[in-house]
Formats: sequence, structure tokens, C-alpha cells
Amino acid sequence: MIICILDYLPAIESIAVIVGVIFVAVQIRKQTKASRADHDRQKKQSTIEFYNYISTESQSFLDEIGGKKMDLATVNSDKLLRKSVVRYLSRLERLAIGIATNVYDFDVLNLMSGRYICKKFNQLKKYIDESRIAKNAPILFIELELLAKRIEEQRAANPNQTVGKSEQVRQP
Repeated sequence: MIICILDYLPAIESIAVIVGVIFVAVQIRKQTKASRADHDRQKKQSTIEFYNYISTESQSFLDEIGGKKMDLATVNSDKLLRKSVVRYLSRLERLAIGIATNVYDFDVLNLMSGRYICKKFNQLKKYIDESRIAKNAPILFIELELLAKRIEEQRAANPNQTVGKSEQVRQP
């Protein structure tokens, strides 16, 4: 009887090793999935926090310009206005770079304030275009422009998109 068990011992050891490897692989997969979910949550949270920071820091400037179109001459005529415009656009450019590099979440930003970002970009577009020419810097605030275009395309393709992504708001 002892001889029979010893004959099967290598097979039993092999099965135990295979089961152990499968167990480790399953645990690694579970951990990877949990880490990815946590990373996605943090990415979404960071997007909200950075956009809220931009909005809070720029609120008085945004109130001041209201819905006025901004061109280079108008902005440069007021030192404080120029400083505010450049600061605001620089912050939006950083946000756009974060979206482009996948540091921030595009869907969250689009749903939270996509329409508003496009509105502010269009309001300041003349200033941006004229600044590009004046400074001979054709890529000045280019990531912001690309973000605004991406948001407009996404909104045109999915005008009633909700947080559920696949769910659409029904029109009455």
C-alpha cells in the first residue's frame, strides 16, 4: 500500500502545484481588477476636484466678462483682465492636457461641464487666435481647442448622454 502512494506522489505534487498556480493567477486578476477600479475612481475624483478648483479660482473673472466676446485689443487694454484671461486659459489648458494624457476623465468632464467649457472657449477663441498670430505661436492653447472640438463632437453624436453612458434621456 505504501508503494502505491509513493507511485502517485509525483502526480499529486504536480496537481497541487497546478492548483496553487491557478489560485495565485485568480488572486492576481482580482487584485488587478480592484486596482484598476480604484484608479478609475481616483481619476474621476481628480477631474471633478481640478475642475472645481478652476471654477472657484476663476469665478470673479468669469462674472466680470459675462458673455462678452474677448479679442486681443479688449483683453490687452486692461492689465487685470489680461492677467485673468491668461490665468484662466492656462488652467483650462492644463485640464485639457490632463484629459489628452488620460490623467483626467473625459466622460466625467464632458457630463459635468462640457457645454460650459465649449462656451468659454468660443467666447475666448478670437483672443486665442489673435494671440497665436501676435506671438507667432500657432499651438498656443491648442489642447484646449482640441478638447472643445472633442466635446462638441461627443455631444453631437450623443446629445442626450447621461452618466449611465448607454442610457439616453427620452424626449417628451
